[in-house]
Amino acid sequence: MAQRKVPRCPIPVTAVEEIENMRSLACSRFNELCLMHLTFALELGSKELNMLLNERRGDLQAKKTSKPTTPFCRRKHQRRHSSKSVIFGAPLTQEGISQIFQLIQYLGRDHNIRELGLFRKSGHHTRQKELMILLDESVPVDLDSGQFSAHDCACVLKKFLGELSEPLLTENHYPIHCQIPALQKGDSSNGYAQSPKILVRQIKAVQLLFLLLPPENYRLLKDLLLLLQRVSEEQQDNKMDAENIGTMFAPHLLCPRRMTATELHKNAHNMTKAVAFMIRHASCLFDVPAELLRDIRAFWTRQEEEAAKLTAARSSAGSSNKYRVSLRGARRRVKQ
Repeated sequence: MAQRKVPRCPIPVTAVEEIENMRSLACSRFNELCLMHLTFALELGSKELNMLLNERRGDLQAKKTSKPTTPFCRRKHQRRHSSKSVIFGAPLTQEGISQIFQLIQYLGRDHNIRELGLFRKSGHHTRQKELMILLDESVPVDLDSGQFSAHDCACVLKKFLGELSEPLLTENHYPIHCQIPALQKGDSSNGYAQSPKILVRQIKAVQLLFLLLPPENYRLLKDLLLLLQRVSEEQQDNKMDAENIGTMFAPHLLCPRRMTATELHKNAHNMTKAVAFMIRHASCLFDVPAELLRDIRAFWTRQEEEAAKLTAARSSAGSSNKYRVSLRGARRRVKQ
């Protein structure tokens, strides 16, 4: 009879390591815990949350074979069939993230984040094509040479995000992200003032949704949102506050790829508010909720206790077997 193997967690040093251990060794349980705490933060039942997720999955399945509808989606569709780019329009990989991180790092320079209209101005189309070719070669690009402007790099970064097969925040989570800004509307106790309790719930909900992302999406999203937060903090110089940046990035980070023009117009305001919220609170959205961390530690404690019981049971069974073997041997010697 096969013995059941109990997963055991290596001794972690940080909360991030605890999360990574849980993801790699007990992924399904990790997702269950995140979803459970998400229902608490949103004050939804598990059935209501599953309905939101399944509704989006059903929409995706129904539109899977449909032709591109919005101009945004048509451009991506055309490029995918006319280019063999290893980064642009390709699945998200660590190699692609490393190349794109060069843009994020360059745009994060103090003089660049203050650039007027950063992420709004279009830059130079020919230079952007040259930059995309260089990034596709998977080699370091000397962005400090002055060949490319901050606006060129910003536009190429947006183009990379827009040509991913699905938005960085994933299409499954789209309806939940759009509900989070509306939590403040549901709280009438403070009138039009922002309720601190609701804000805590909103932040926790976004933290949990981020933890449910694939690791590659999570890493890139963290670097990107921290950059956008810094840009918004320099709005006096660059005239780009969180709402303006949210308007620029909502189609790339959150908008489902096959959303119709009518749906896009209807939901644009909610998407912009959701992304603007992420930009304003980026510095705390990648922390692990304390309640989730507590439950993860409790899970590993139970696993250790179960492992100890199994070890004791096997040890006891082994001792019993040894006793029976020695007893049979003694009986044979007596007969002889």
